[in-house]
Amino acid sequence: MSTPSPDLLICGGGIAGKACALALAQTGLNLTLLGARPVAQALPPEHYTQRLYALNAASRQLLDQLRVWPHMPPERIQPVQAMHIRADGAQLAFQAQDARADTLAWIVESDAIEIALDLALRFERRVQIDPAQAARLQHLPGGAGWQVQTDDGRALQAALLIGADGEHSLVRKASGIPMDVHDYMQRGVVANFVCAGPHEGIAFQTFADGGVIALLPLAPMQGQNMVSLVWSAPELLAQELLALPPDALAQRVDAHLPALHAQHLGPLQAAGNAAAWRLQRQLARRTVAPDLVLLGDAAHRVHPLAGQGLNLGLQDVQVLAHTLQQRPTGQAINDARLLRRYSRARAEQVLALATATDSLARLYAAHSRVPAPLRALGLNAANAFPPLKQLLTRYASGLPYLA
Repeated sequence: MSTPSPDLLICGGGIAGKACALALAQTGLNLTLLGARPVAQALPPEHYTQRLYALNAASRQLLDQLRVWPHMPPERIQPVQAMHIRADGAQLAFQAQDARADTLAWIVESDAIEIALDLALRFERRVQIDPAQAARLQHLPGGAGWQVQTDDGRALQAALLIGADGEHSLVRKASGIPMDVHDYMQRGVVANFVCAGPHEGIAFQTFADGGVIALLPLAPMQGQNMVSLVWSAPELLAQELLALPPDALAQRVDAHLPALHAQHLGPLQAAGNAAAWRLQRQLARRTVAPDLVLLGDAAHRVHPLAGQGLNLGLQDVQVLAHTLQQRPTGQAINDARLLRRYSRARAEQVLALATATDSLARLYAAHSRVPAPLRALGLNAANAFPPLKQLLTRYASGLPYLA
């Protein structure tokens, strides 16, 4: 059984896929969002969920444009005013004013973003939400686009197929686009804690023998100061941390507060269990193919030490929507020249961030050949050069890369 053909079809219903559906619908396109994942109808009132993101200025701009940001609970969004990075006795401190902005980033729960996206999608008549999953994909000859067989036996066809279906993307595999993968042999261990003192909107990060440890500020919960841990730990250490009872994990993190120069936050008190995910750098060698675009984790994953993974995906969405909206009258949305324009517009930022985060992860890895005093010299030199910090914070905002 077949259904009427939309202008395009998005496979993958996570944050990037849902945001892409809204953004492209606002340009006047009719589309189907396939495989939208269900989320909770409401956030738990007594605690934060485990998965949080640091959204930059470009992502905030997109969510504002999509009329999603106003529907996220402001009392659960924490602005980041500064970030203090320490390693080898050196420090690099970023302030919001370095980017000539009021805020460096906003810490937001993944579920808060998705609940607001789901609400906006319910009122978008140009988006057909299809809960089925893609089972098989076939590229049709003659520029006719793609046909997608769903897991419930239907056939969908669209001129342009967008793969927003994550790191194990079926769309990417069907297109034949190869993926370059580097496994860091690490896991990102996350957990939330009540802290004894105020964090003042500061994010703390240190490069230690046990990996990259970051404490992100959270908005107060039930009158208590809160922080979120992101510990990029080697595999064996990650397994050890995950096996600890929550209170024992809090004590392990307490031991690293001096290295973070965040002693005033301790002692920490566990606010739930820990979780983890495997850390890899994944870069698709191309982000477009005939009648097809990859975005988000289907196209790229980077080390989380800079907190830019979701931001890259949302900026993919922003640039793709702009590219399709600005196409000349009569140009098809699957025109190869148009898709190449999108690909070129995204190449620089993705490669720059993937290279920067990979280089830092290797530089501070336990087996690094660069002496600690030399690393400290470089960090202190960067901290003492305001124009460099302004440049770094400006590019971390994502704004220079928008079309």
